[in-house]
Amino acid sequence: MSFVLYIKGKSKAFLIGIALLCMLLQNTWGQAKGDENTPPLPPGIAIHIEAHPESATIGDPIRLNLDITMPPGYRADVPRPVAKSGDFIITEFASGIVPSETGKPHESGRKVGSKTAAPVHFQAQITIAIYRTGRFFFPSIPINLITAEGREIAAQSPPVEIEIRSILTEKDAELKDLKKQAEIQEPVRWLLWILLAAAACILCAAAWYFRKRRPAPPEPLTPEQTLDLLDVAERDLRNLLGRGLPGDGMEKQFYIDLSDIVKRILEAGYDIHTAEQTTSEIMDVLNARPALNPGHRDLIESFLSRCDVVKFAKYIPDRTEQDAASQDALSVLAEARKAVGNRQSLVVSR
Repeated sequence: MSFVLYIKGKSKAFLIGIALLCMLLQNTWGQAKGDENTPPLPPGIAIHIEAHPESATIGDPIRLNLDITMPPGYRADVPRPVAKSGDFIITEFASGIVPSETGKPHESGRKVGSKTAAPVHFQAQITIAIYRTGRFFFPSIPINLITAEGREIAAQSPPVEIEIRSILTEKDAELKDLKKQAEIQEPVRWLLWILLAAAACILCAAAWYFRKRRPAPPEPLTPEQTLDLLDVAERDLRNLLGRGLPGDGMEKQFYIDLSDIVKRILEAGYDIHTAEQTTSEIMDVLNARPALNPGHRDLIESFLSRCDVVKFAKYIPDRTEQDAASQDALSVLAEARKAVGNRQSLVVSR
């Protein structure tokens, strides 16, 4: 009986030994296969990558520092990694050559001179966030190395192992509900409302003040008052023309006086406002009077325009033009007399 148990114990130990030998051979074969797929790097080139921190919780930022040591004159090209799964995302990526003797970063495409004896370091920083708990292996990063002679060498960084913990703990294994949004009382801006009310009161007071100061529209003139104004304007016109045509240097003043008298004639004859009105404004009012003769309307516009040219454009008319302006003023006076007579007849008929 004891002999049988001894044989069985030996067999069990033998089987365990065979199993351990198979596992050792499998690991050795896998390592040999990986070395076969990844060609060895030339002398002087070393690739190192590490994670900071090596253990984090879900969503925490993790920085991967990639350092490539190369002989002088070598360059490295590291493309931005792409997240091929939803387990992690890449938030930041930066890379550049850092010469060992200065420590100052340069662009990755800049070639370091071959005269520099110290090795060149190419560094890249990758910031990631992982959203899966457990052991996570960040995949290898493809690297393209370019020698000083321009020959390209394909390489890759080793994978990085990172431990991701859950935000839940043994003492607090359940997620807490979201808190209700707090309602913040908006402060009452009394000062703003007081200033707005004061500004509104000031605007209302200013509008009332300017409205009170605005002159009231003149009362319509009676026919007797119109004749009085027309008589005064005619008297001033005949006194101006009675002095004869102006001498040299007095043409502008003559046209100013002549234009003012004719505007007074138009105001009395057609019951319009002409003070401080331009020629276009006066003609706009006269054009709205259908009873005005079109030929007389053209005469008034031509007369006022010629006066404006002398008053504002420094034009000096000759004697013939001055005499024609005087005759036009008398014609405007005669037509204004007719317009007043027509209004009087209309009032009497009513």
